[in-house]
Amino acid sequence: MTKPIRVAELQARVRALLRRTYPAQHEAQLVFRDYRFDPATRTLRIAGRLVELSRREHALALFLFRNLGRLLSRDHLREAVWGLDTETPSRSLDTHISRLRQKLDLQPSNGFLLSAVYGMGYRLEPLEAEQIESLHDRRT
Repeated sequence: MTKPIRVAELQARVRALLRRTYPAQHEAQLVFRDYRFDPATRTLRIAGRLVELSRREHALALFLFRNLGRLLSRDHLREAVWGLDTETPSRSLDTHISRLRQKLDLQPSNGFLLSAVYGMGYRLEPLEAEQIESLHDRRT
């Protein structure tokens, strides 16, 4: 910050630092259609039904939903959820993704598609009604 210090700017910077340092205390529930995340209690409800998730599954699911439509590399996901900055091959991420697909029922009929992009990572995409119908028509 430059002098003279402006009080409003200092307050805004301190609030931003506190929000980043203690995110669970500053976040309300996050809602993505029928999926309702509560970061403070680390719970997830789908259409009102509580879904049992491990700490890492919850962190991974929340990270995917916060980054809807973005291609997230495997390394980026590992670093964000596990805090690992390593390129050691591991199937743990794939196992967690597979469990999330089942537990969260991430399929077009529920409005979300979790897809793997070969050699890159994963993308959680929200689908519109027309896209859901188009995917359903292709399968029949």
